[in-house]
Amino acid sequence: MSSLWLIMLLMLLVAVVFVLLATGRQRRYRKRQDENQRWYEQRLAELEEERSQYALPEEEYRHAKQELDKTFLKDSENVEESIHWHRTPIVTPILLLVIISSVLYWAFGSWQLQLQAENARERLPELGKSLLQQNQQGSPEEINTFALGLRQKLMNNPDDPIAWWIYAGLMVDLGAVDDANEAFQKSLQLAPDSVNTLVSYSRFLLMSGVENGQSKAAQLLARALQQEPGNIEALSLLGFVAFERQDWDQAISAWQLLKERLADGSERYQAVANALERAKEQKREAQIQLQVTVKLSEDLRNQLPANAVLFVYVTGKEKPMPAAVVRQPAGEFPVTITLSNQNAMLPDYQMSDLDYWQIHARVSQDEKIERQAGDLEADTVTIKADSSTDLTLTLSTRIDE
Repeated sequence: MSSLWLIMLLMLLVAVVFVLLATGRQRRYRKRQDENQRWYEQRLAELEEERSQYALPEEEYRHAKQELDKTFLKDSENVEESIHWHRTPIVTPILLLVIISSVLYWAFGSWQLQLQAENARERLPELGKSLLQQNQQGSPEEINTFALGLRQKLMNNPDDPIAWWIYAGLMVDLGAVDDANEAFQKSLQLAPDSVNTLVSYSRFLLMSGVENGQSKAAQLLARALQQEPGNIEALSLLGFVAFERQDWDQAISAWQLLKERLADGSERYQAVANALERAKEQKREAQIQLQVTVKLSEDLRNQLPANAVLFVYVTGKEKPMPAAVVRQPAGEFPVTITLSNQNAMLPDYQMSDLDYWQIHARVSQDEKIERQAGDLEADTVTIKADSSTDLTLTLSTRIDE
């Protein structure tokens, strides 16, 4: 029965209750009025009889009838007031609503949930065979039913690590991140060395955006590879984690081992080969660096600004924006600075992207990299990119304009 039908039935029952209450009050009112009317008519007949048979004076008759009419009106008003003000207490309809709602939930809601649970338990072997053993694509309804049945099983047998692992995978498919995370943890608590769980949990942590997921995934993958050093999925994920963390050596090592275990020419083999080349290129670019020694001329030693800041940076010939920059307090000279892609200001504009490097050194008096009066600077030097030559720049000019 749908929720709409349940709501309509509940409203109908409440309406019936209130109609019965109102009808009961109306019947009591009519009964009292009828009794009052009969009494009035009986008393009026007696007055008529006294006047005709016993010669009741006319004046006394009129006076008695007037008092009778007043009494009748007053009694009628009392009847109406007693019926009007003796309303059903407000707690009565509230209590009726609670009782009716409880009965409906017990009759339909609880019964349906219990029926669903029993149906899920009965279909658990069938769904497990089709979804797991035969790798068939199940509908959302089937996955929900399978998950419900498995949950019922885990309530009776919570010490089954494989069941928790399967349940975690179902929660991943259903998008229940918290439930999946909890299920993976319970599976690992019961079977800490399960490679399948370690790898699946790692993949989940990397894809779900869980806090500290990348670091935790790396630890789980290391444990998995201790159990199975050649596990393909673990090597693949470990390479991905290392690449994201810019640990090029580990990424290259993991993907090289993975490549050796894949069939040549397969789609996955080519994808791993491409990823391996990207990691090697990133490593080569990360190794590109320039060592610059900065000196201060004797003539300017007494002109070094208080709280001075030293900037050493690289720009392109066509683009003045720094591709790499080091900023540090200007202390004792000479000082040696190493510039590389790690010092880039933007991820898509680095030293390795340039054909020629222009190297600048400047001492700023107000922590600004822009050239201004009062700064000390060295002559700019231009060299071919990827040069292995170490440079020496001398701060020999004070900017006056």
